[in-house]
Amino acid sequence: VSQSRYQLQFRPHQIRAIDAMSKHDKGQVIKPTGAGKTLSMIADALKEFAKETPQTIVVVAPRILLAEQLSSEFLEFITNAKVFHVHSGETHHESSTRLAVIRQWVDANAGNHRLIVTTYHSLSRLAVAEIDVDTIYFDEAHNSVQRHFFPATEHFSANARRAYFFTATPKHSLAVGKPGMNDAAVYGQVICKVPAPELVEGGYIVPPKVIRSEER
Repeated sequence: VSQSRYQLQFRPHQIRAIDAMSKHDKGQVIKPTGAGKTLSMIADALKEFAKETPQTIVVVAPRILLAEQLSSEFLEFITNAKVFHVHSGETHHESSTRLAVIRQWVDANAGNHRLIVTTYHSLSRLAVAEIDVDTIYFDEAHNSVQRHFFPATEHFSANARRAYFFTATPKHSLAVGKPGMNDAAVYGQVICKVPAPELVEGGYIVPPKVIRSEER
């Protein structure tokens, strides 16, 4: 991937993730905290929003505060998409969890690129509203295996054209009927894995420090 193409500066491990997404329509990106996974999502979104055909991209966050943060980070670089939030929190963007309002906004912006930011808690509203999604990014994707969140995750994994799951701590399951990220039918394969030692050696993250406490 060309760094100048996005007017962003990428580290080698971020470029690997971006290239992996360009080669796979579904998969897991396993990166330690501090590896800059959001920039990888943004670069991929910029590439999709450069297409002539209007694209609908969904970003899923574990909490409303993080949804707002991700939205702000995406919009530092994305200027050609309409934005809508699907959660119950305060935001200066258009937002709603009501099916009719969501559907109306999507239909009204059919000729535009659309960026929808939501939470795992509210993702089911997009599924019930039967929103067609081109690309979906699951941030902190280990949250998606929770019982209340998994049905919507499974829905968009099956129905979105492209789906990517980002986490530092993938959750697997060996129990029958209990969701886990080792379910390749839903989560795909690991398409990019960045080991923490690589980032420590590159000076991108600080190694953990062990502090011994004196016994009393």
